[in-house]
Amino acid sequence: MTTTLLLLAGWLAGAPPVLTVKAARALGPGSTVTVRAVVLNGAELGNIRYVQDAEAGLAIYAQPAKVPGFGELQAGDSVQVTGQLKTYNGLLEMDPVESVHKLATGRRLRALRVPAGEAAAAFAEANEGRLVEITGVTRLLTPAATPAGVLRGNANYLLDGTAGALLRVGTTSTGAKGLIGTTVPTAEPFDVRGVMSQYAPGGTGGYQLLPRLATDFVRGGGRPRLTEEPVPVNVSATGFTVVYSTLNAGDTRIRYGLNAKELKQTRVDAAETTEHSLTLDNLIPGTTYYVEVSSRNAAGTETAAPVPFVTGSGKRPRPATKN
Repeated sequence: MTTTLLLLAGWLAGAPPVLTVKAARALGPGSTVTVRAVVLNGAELGNIRYVQDAEAGLAIYAQPAKVPGFGELQAGDSVQVTGQLKTYNGLLEMDPVESVHKLATGRRLRALRVPAGEAAAAFAEANEGRLVEITGVTRLLTPAATPAGVLRGNANYLLDGTAGALLRVGTTSTGAKGLIGTTVPTAEPFDVRGVMSQYAPGGTGGYQLLPRLATDFVRGGGRPRLTEEPVPVNVSATGFTVVYSTLNAGDTRIRYGLNAKELKQTRVDAAETTEHSLTLDNLIPGTTYYVEVSSRNAAGTETAAPVPFVTGSGKRPRPATKN
């Protein structure tokens, strides 16, 4: 049965109306609600998913084995979920979850951006369950005021050492893209993204920012920023492959031509990556081409100055002479 038919069947059966997340939160614990929102995280935060719409966010908790489709939810999925609200150590969450219907994938995640100097004010009920990005952080300290080096699981940190600006690393963000084992940036200011959550056994306070993956520590303002000069590989008489690297992921863009001031030809690969590679072919043998590389993502574009690359001569190597 398609998602549309499922929703229609629910409406005919007298299912609760679809509410905004803000309206659902206002009903409070004990209410059964249905919301439509975008998922902010996957299994890197365990058996909890956070969802948000344009106004508010909400925690959704379930055992994946008991709720079909819940365990497969990833950041960027658009979903409709129904369940009962309750409070768990100050956090308003949906538990139990009655149903989950994925409506779409690849939705853009929009973070509330807050300067580091105003970070403490962002740790508030109004932002619970939302994606928040603290910009211009200069350091991460442990509660004992020592600089953080490599992130550990089940550990707390303070953004710029500010009381009330608590960052929490859980135990499930592991692997090559996980938080655990990630080295905290130190050479320059950085941004930190995460979900604003709450753990307050007393019922109030205890707000904490939950970064999800290593990519939630954003250097260079998130712009691609070239980290290696472009170089040619696999050079032939009629072409070569251009490779270069960027700090943050972006698309791959190349302009080229016979004159550094007239780069009339363009190649683009829209897939975002930090290791860029594009092959230029049908070129003139033994000729200098000027190549300009760049990369673009949602944060901006980085472009390097054109550099000269030379195609091979196309001549066969001369056989070795006998002595």
